[in-house]
Amino acid sequence: MTTTIHYEDPVEGFEGWLVYDGRTADIAAGGFRVQPGVTEELVASLAARMTLKQRVLGLGVDGAKAGIDYDPAAPGKAAAVRRFLAFLREELAGRFSMGCDMGTRWHELEELAALEGIPSIKYVVKRAQGISDQDFFGRLRTLDAPVGALTLGQRRAGHALAHAALAAARQQGRRPESLTCSLQGFGNMGRAAAYSLLEHGVRITAVADAHACVVDPRGLDIARMLETEQSRAVDSIAPGALRLPRETLLDLPADVLVLAAGEDAVTQEQARVLPCPVVVVGSNHGLSAAAEQCLADHGVLVVPDFIGGIGGSASIDALFGPTAAPDPQQVLDGVAAMMDDLLDDLLSRARNLGTTPRQAALDFAAVAVDKRGQRPYGTGPYARSALRRAQRARRAAATTAPAPAAAPSGDAR
Repeated sequence: MTTTIHYEDPVEGFEGWLVYDGRTADIAAGGFRVQPGVTEELVASLAARMTLKQRVLGLGVDGAKAGIDYDPAAPGKAAAVRRFLAFLREELAGRFSMGCDMGTRWHELEELAALEGIPSIKYVVKRAQGISDQDFFGRLRTLDAPVGALTLGQRRAGHALAHAALAAARQQGRRPESLTCSLQGFGNMGRAAAYSLLEHGVRITAVADAHACVVDPRGLDIARMLETEQSRAVDSIAPGALRLPRETLLDLPADVLVLAAGEDAVTQEQARVLPCPVVVVGSNHGLSAAAEQCLADHGVLVVPDFIGGIGGSASIDALFGPTAAPDPQQVLDGVAAMMDDLLDDLLSRARNLGTTPRQAALDFAAVAVDKRGQRPYGTGPYARSALRRAQRARRAAATTAPAPAAAPSGDAR
């Protein structure tokens, strides 16, 4: 069951929509897209994908999505977004937990919401979790804290995508340090995924963006590439790498292909001869249904977009689920644990039943229970699993820590 709220801008006349998908939870979460050509149908399809993400994780959250048919490069963007946020004031106070999407950024939306007297675009989480303003805003600020060279907010979605890739490769008996990876997209998600893959010793041999493909079979200098401005094309930030047309990425052999940007990244023709045994999709609609089926028919393991791109939902669960506010590394560790356990479950089920990971995930989502009246975060099976893993790690660290030195005898203190 979907519920659509239509908007027509009183100043410029563009249209916008907020679509709720389902009614089994007290709140619904999803991003806000600003893009020319956005339609009600597109927003509804993206809301349905958000529902799948929440259901697979076992969260007490429905899916939602908002979007306006507007050019994010237009000079009137800030005013246009502000008017749309004002229109959604009651929804943002009552049910809708908004995130960013194409054409929007987190701090941009928070600042424009504040100008309209809206405390936060995620303020419904505070009420639903039953926490104080101090606790809520303290946890939100954690997103700005650095975890390595990037902030938690910058890393969370790509970190989940990277762990989906690692888990899929592990199911095929491959260790991270033996993996080669091709990466399509070097924006927010792609850069963060590359960072996390690099931490695990994965050799990223090719990266493509909208301009070119850079290749080094020995492994690209990802650390150096990440030091540059995100707006720069990859062929300008990879000295010494071979520069090829961007389409070449799909001709290059690798153990894992990660899709982190754009829609329909692989055609059916390319799918038939793709030299990669594992494909992990992070971007919404990153593969068409036909291309995904073609890959599966040719023996390629495909992790679908609503699993590879689940990091936003998983990270909010890891951030707001624990009773005590976690630190930034604990949030990333929680996301990694959720992805490891989720992928192990999904891929084991797919293998045992002779089906695809997509169908296994859809089966998981289909048995989700009604969670109205419950806290949305911290109660799902993967959140509990991540918490137990963290507790075991803390106990292990405590038992291996060196004993404190004995106090000296006498009156010395």
